[in-house]
Amino acid sequence: MRVGILGGGRWGQALARLVIAAGHKPFIAWADIKPPHVLPNSRNPPEVAAACELLLVATSADEVRRAIRLTRPGPRNRVVVAGRGIDPTTGAWLTDVVLQESDCLRVGALAGPSPVDEILSGGLCAGVVASRYDEVRSLLLTALHSSRYRVYESVDLTGVQLSGAMMPVVAALHGLTTSLPGAGIGMEALVLSRGVAETIRLGTALGADSTTFVGLAGMGDLVASQARPGHPHYEAGVALAKGDTTETSPLKLARAVLGLARLFNVEMPLTQGLVRVAEGTAPIDVITELMQRRPSMEYR
Repeated sequence: MRVGILGGGRWGQALARLVIAAGHKPFIAWADIKPPHVLPNSRNPPEVAAACELLLVATSADEVRRAIRLTRPGPRNRVVVAGRGIDPTTGAWLTDVVLQESDCLRVGALAGPSPVDEILSGGLCAGVVASRYDEVRSLLLTALHSSRYRVYESVDLTGVQLSGAMMPVVAALHGLTTSLPGAGIGMEALVLSRGVAETIRLGTALGADSTTFVGLAGMGDLVASQARPGHPHYEAGVALAKGDTTETSPLKLARAVLGLARLFNVEMPLTQGLVRVAEGTAPIDVITELMQRRPSMEYR
């Protein structure tokens, strides 16, 4: 089986290694960067779409639309987005972006703990593929499931994509709070657990399965990779604590998620707090306000 991968960066190369581990042949489409080292590749994305029924999108969320326009997948292609769930510019689900920008009819999303360095060095990990179509999930399992990478299935496309969008936000919140004077394990636990609670609250309003957010796409991704020193999303929060308000991926995703939350009248105070810090409010003021919010039921 030949598996197309859109994006020749480290994540695209990691997915290619997993394809090889599963006994198949990766074919990477790339643009505007150096070609992937050694791995089969083409700078002509439509060539990859023509050669591969299954396409994995391994670009940043910002680049998915452009990658699909360049690749032009058709009705015979099955496209699985291995990205961050939401287009930070429009707030659309990335799988919807694929459908908007191509003639592809069947899509899915891949999420879960993705420590790229570990994958590239032969480490073991797992992920979850979500799609409303059995054949999309089956193709992805065939392409990636091996003794190195265990793949689980889900029909909760909304929940898996929301997890992909929210876990960078929670990781940045974690990096922010642990960098403040006096922060301890109690604050870490509070931020991580309530960040997931906010995700569940929005996901439930969107019709997602709440168990998705405590699985591989949610807590698995957060704990295994993102909420750790050194990860770009965690470090984005550390930078915020030091006054650096650069518009990072977690901040873009936080704004997009808050747009969804407003549409469905869902409160997300932690996510809102992250954006407020980026807009200039002192972190300690945001934390004080959050701690003084009125008591409530833990889940409602």
